[in-house]
Amino acid sequence: MIHHDEIIQIVRTIWTSILNLPIEALPEDSPFEAVSGRSFTACVQMTGDFEGATLLYCSSRLALQLTSIMFQEEPEDLSIEDLQDALGELTNMIAGNIKPLLPGQSRLSLPSVVDGSQYQINVPGSRQLQRLQFSCLGEILGITLQIRLTS
Repeated sequence: MIHHDEIIQIVRTIWTSILNLPIEALPEDSPFEAVSGRSFTACVQMTGDFEGATLLYCSSRLALQLTSIMFQEEPEDLSIEDLQDALGELTNMIAGNIKPLLPGQSRLSLPSVVDGSQYQINVPGSRQLQRLQFSCLGEILGITLQIRLTS
C-alpha cells in the first residue's frame, strides 16, 4: 500500500520547503514515545476508495516553534487558534501528499485539532497502518496513518 520511506520523504519535503527545518526520522523499531504534558493532535480523515486518517501529534512547545516559523511571528504573538491552524495545515499537506499514493480516489476532510493533556485520540473502526516518529528541534513529532477496518 504505502511504504514507511514514502511518508518519511513527504514529511522531510514539507519540513524543508515550508519550514526550512531539518527533521530526522527515528528508526522504525524505536519504542513509542508519548508526548508528556500539554500536546496537540491534528487529524485529517480520508474517504472514498481509501478510508482512513492521517494524524500528527507533538508537544505544545514544538507546536509553538513550528507555528512561529510557519507564520513568521514571535511566539508571544501567537494565539491558540494560530497553533491549531498551523498544525491542521501541516497535517493537511502530509495527507494531501499521501493521497496520490493510495489506491483509487479519496477525498480529504478539513483538519480537526485537539490540544490539552492526558487525552486519547481514537479513530473508531480503524487500525494503525503506519506509525512514524521524528525528531525536530529536539522534540518528538509523530505521524500515524490509520486505515478503516473491513467488516
